[in-house]
Amino acid sequence: MDEPVATTEKSKKIEAINKETIHHICSGQVVIDLAIAVKELVENSLDSDATVIDVKLIDYGKTCISVSDNGSGVLEQDFEGLGLKHHTSKLREFTDLTEVNTFGFRGEALSSLCALSELSIVTRHSTSEHGFKLEFDQNGVLTKKEPCAREKGTTVHIRNIFKNLPVRAKEFQKNLKKEYARTIQVLYSYCLVSTNIKIACSNLVTSKSPQLIVATRNTDSVLDNINSVFGKKSLDGIVKLELQPPDETILQEYNLLNDIKIDFDWECYVSTCDHAIGRSSPDRQFFYVNGRPCDLTKVSKLVNNVYHKYNNKQYPFVFLNIKLDRQCADVNVTPDKRTIFFTQERLILATLKFSLMTKWDKLQGNFTAKLLTELKSGLKRTVSSNYAHPPAKRLQISPSESHTAKNDHIQTNIKSMKKPIDVEMVISFIMIKEKLEEKKNIRTSVNTGKRIKYRIQMEANQGEAEKELQRELTKDSFGKMEVIGQFNLGFIIARLEDDLFIIDQHATDEKFRFEKLSNETKLKTQKLIMPKPLNFSALNEMILIEHQQTFEDNGFTFNINEQAEPGKKIELVGMPVSGHWQFGQEDIEELVFLIREAGNENKEKHIYRPSRVRQMLASRACRSAVMIGTALNTSEMHKLIMQMAQMQNPWNCPHGRPTMRYLLSLLLINK
Repeated sequence: MDEPVATTEKSKKIEAINKETIHHICSGQVVIDLAIAVKELVENSLDSDATVIDVKLIDYGKTCISVSDNGSGVLEQDFEGLGLKHHTSKLREFTDLTEVNTFGFRGEALSSLCALSELSIVTRHSTSEHGFKLEFDQNGVLTKKEPCAREKGTTVHIRNIFKNLPVRAKEFQKNLKKEYARTIQVLYSYCLVSTNIKIACSNLVTSKSPQLIVATRNTDSVLDNINSVFGKKSLDGIVKLELQPPDETILQEYNLLNDIKIDFDWECYVSTCDHAIGRSSPDRQFFYVNGRPCDLTKVSKLVNNVYHKYNNKQYPFVFLNIKLDRQCADVNVTPDKRTIFFTQERLILATLKFSLMTKWDKLQGNFTAKLLTELKSGLKRTVSSNYAHPPAKRLQISPSESHTAKNDHIQTNIKSMKKPIDVEMVISFIMIKEKLEEKKNIRTSVNTGKRIKYRIQMEANQGEAEKELQRELTKDSFGKMEVIGQFNLGFIIARLEDDLFIIDQHATDEKFRFEKLSNETKLKTQKLIMPKPLNFSALNEMILIEHQQTFEDNGFTFNINEQAEPGKKIELVGMPVSGHWQFGQEDIEELVFLIREAGNENKEKHIYRPSRVRQMLASRACRSAVMIGTALNTSEMHKLIMQMAQMQNPWNCPHGRPTMRYLLSLLLINK
């Protein structure tokens, strides 16, 4: 009988995770970035009925975050539960969730911040004779309490956020400016919706004086808050959107009954569709449900899609606060409570679409009537349509030609191939294959041991085709491709192992030249007769100052007065010039948005360009690229393929046309 074999393998018995580990895991899911940390603290202040909230950041929030308010303060008997998990004054039972009318309610934020940073609180309740300074350990346990002087209210200090999560801390420092910019954007949303409350935010960088980023003035109007946050000029072209019940056509589109009752309301302000009013990016779109800032993806997409029917080059300003019964919305979906589910989503979308169309149709009609009146009066003016700069004319091949392979349009390289391939036969096979597949859906296939790598058809969605190419091809793949020949004097047929590809010779050369121009071109600058003050928010102003070289590469030059008050430090003194192309402040704002969204990513390798500069460079690249109709020899075709290995994104030209597509696998061709 065999003796039992000894083993040192540990038992795989399932055991409970200790509470401290659970606390650290969950905390990292509640507070995932700087913006959420600040958001949670500001919401606590708003819930305490504060009328003054002061947010102070040190080193963009990396060193310290402080949020002070003049709210009700915390009772001494509640100190012990402040930092503990799942402790809150707002819930007793699960059913209370539908009645909550405050921002925070799950007792997660302060507890999570204790686990991720060093947290201390200074607070004084209205019934207390003095304030208290409180300190907590990583588990949210109160470790120190001492009396101190303070007016009624609370101050929360968060030092060294994410110190207990090394990987998160490293990522946070790497993308610090991007995190900071997103934080200010989130703070803007509270500044706009919070009437009769003064909110201010400043940032202190070591060895420099504090910089005021944003401040509201305790007014009772959303429009006044917009003025405070973005400046008086930002109110130009903003109109109130009245709620209009949708007509029968829109109701049918959303599969709704004609007699459906609208039991919600909103406060909404949007831009007019005039080209001079719209923005070059969707950076000023703010959505709320019952005053709670949130991410309404479908609503945002709808607003922009409707707007683009009137102005397809820009984005509108949007402030939309949907007011509905609390039982009709679920805000308890994600830890940051920015995702909200509705019971009336389709009705809200239908009503919004009809209201927007009604408003913008009317505004568009007023603009047209005014224009006709001025023309009749003999006034000369330039009308800027939605197509201020028409796109470059696309080179086209007639459908009949694209499916006809004539002998004089085909050059075939057979020297380096083990088996010559007849290009005419390949094109014919593709056409036959497509017809077969199109007529109860026959799929051609062959039994081989090799994998068919590509399955996306040529006429498939461009995004899907790009994903497949990105998944299967690397930059080294282009160097391994063999040139088969030129098809229709416009396309290169190339082979990589068992697969054939078709490459648009004009599109690929245009993209190569565009990327080269984009990385190397420094636009000429024309000085203005008089400096022009820029009406910027403090955040955008800071981004511009820190990335001044990027703006100079695009032809914009400035005078900067560091001593001036925030929002008034920059004067435009030079503009880019190039032929008939014209540029303005909207291009500067778009460039700020691009930099802000990118953070520190590709900072050294990439020069950001506003869309009009991109259009200009794309036009130059298009004119200089090899044209369709040009006969190429093998060496020239090979050069174009090798250029693709040098591109950052080789899959489409700057006008959006695909540079290459997969043709077919040679494994599908019978001997």
